[in-house]
Amino acid sequence: MERFRLSFCNAIKLDEDLAEFVVDEGVEFNLACVDEYHAWIVAHLQRPYLLLVHKVNAYHYDFASQTALGTLPGIKAAAFVVYSHISQLTTQVMLSMPRDADWVYRIFNNRDDALNWLGMQRESDDQTISSTEKF
Repeated sequence: MERFRLSFCNAIKLDEDLAEFVVDEGVEFNLACVDEYHAWIVAHLQRPYLLLVHKVNAYHYDFASQTALGTLPGIKAAAFVVYSHISQLTTQVMLSMPRDADWVYRIFNNRDDALNWLGMQRESDDQTISSTEKF
């Protein structure tokens, strides 16, 4: 496990193709953040990429970042761990934005379930967006 500091979050490389991201409290996630996030993924992970976004802190996305986030070619699956109903709703809104992306995602309320699901996605050839877990 390797830890990295980006300008807006901590990135933890959990495996060659898997990383966890914890965005800082109060961040406005914008296009510069998206570019830095995608560049880090390309520089540190092997394709296809598996991502865990651990939403322990409160932050928000500007509109441009909502449509650009996750459009990096090679993202196979992303799991979002949320701890409140508001966090789940904001994540669902962000994920519902139209984008050119071919990856699956799911929302969880605990990290272990999210990591287990990402492990199953590693072995899967499915490229269909999954429904979210009930919170």
